[in-house]
Amino acid sequence: MIFDEEFKKDLKEGAVSLMLCNLGDYISGYFLQIFQPIIMHAEILLALLPAASDARGDVYSSYGSRLGTLLHLGMAKKLIRAELMALSSILILINTWIGLLTFIVSIVFGKYNLEPYSTVFVAVLSAVISSIIMIPSTTWLAFTSFKRGINPDNVVAPIATLFGDMVTVPTIVFAYLIATDVPRLFMLLFTLVLLIIPAYVFYRVVTREENDPLERTWNILVQNMPIIMFSSSMSMFAGVILMTNINNIVKGLGILAVIPAFLEDGGAIACRFSSRLSTSLHIGSIKIKWIPSDSWTLKQFLLNLIHALMIFGSLSIFGFAVAISRGATIMWGFKVIEIVMSAGLLLTAIITILTYYAAMASFKAGIDPDNTLAPILTSIADIIGTSSLALMLIVMGG
Repeated sequence: MIFDEEFKKDLKEGAVSLMLCNLGDYISGYFLQIFQPIIMHAEILLALLPAASDARGDVYSSYGSRLGTLLHLGMAKKLIRAELMALSSILILINTWIGLLTFIVSIVFGKYNLEPYSTVFVAVLSAVISSIIMIPSTTWLAFTSFKRGINPDNVVAPIATLFGDMVTVPTIVFAYLIATDVPRLFMLLFTLVLLIIPAYVFYRVVTREENDPLERTWNILVQNMPIIMFSSSMSMFAGVILMTNINNIVKGLGILAVIPAFLEDGGAIACRFSSRLSTSLHIGSIKIKWIPSDSWTLKQFLLNLIHALMIFGSLSIFGFAVAISRGATIMWGFKVIEIVMSAGLLLTAIITILTYYAAMASFKAGIDPDNTLAPILTSIADIIGTSSLALMLIVMGG
């Protein structure tokens, strides 16, 4: 029976969390419109946006996915301190890396809005401000959903993406405005002080005692950091696409407002799917298969399609409303719906297939999918989403 209780549960929980994720995209798109004059003046911020947004999704989705697995295994409370130390260390290190990447992009494309220490400061400060909301909310959500009988795998990653969407644009702009006013020495000291946290983790591991919980922290860093560094580097390509095509995108009324969704929604679908695959592989309810044929996996494929129709359908209506409010014709408004839906379904088809095979390959290689899939998939979704939207805008936009 296709519509069994598990399918209905996954459909309901996934739909609610993904639609909430879309709400975050709307808010992010709204902020993008509000801060457009600042972003147009400092275009390098647009290059920073996908990498910073991707890092939020990577770090918190991986954290939420690990919490989901630990809760199912009954080990969450015992290892929560190690998880929080890993989370803090990764946030600081990865945003330092993103700041350096942003400066390199500014050199290559001649966008000298920020100096190297300033780009690092903006990236790190925006992450710190975001963490004030993100860390408590993600942790609470995982424990509370599990306690109430809701599968954390279905809700934590997408809703963490929701919160990340809501804070990414305003925190980047806020950090940029601070960077234009504070002394260089302050920016340097601020970053160096924060780097003490990962340095402490390294020290504890080097001098570790037997069964030190921070050894788990180190293992997470070793497995997670290279993947996130790679994925954020890939997401910078999406930022470059946006930065170099900003004028054309702005001309397509309604399109700018939906861009944050295409930086997140494909990744949210992939993260929900990968989190379900990871847990099922860990507990042995599914086996590694290179041709997906079991009913559970096929049902998950169908779920992704249904979820895509829901979230990209609502997003296309949002784009329609924004376009009309900006003075576009009804004809162009319907064109926006056509562009958004086509690009969204293309993105979903590609990312679903990639997610399945990435999960199988990772688990077979002995690498925990919880630590590897979310960062890779969200960055790939950034590039595929931005490219598919740009492609459909060219093909259908006229």
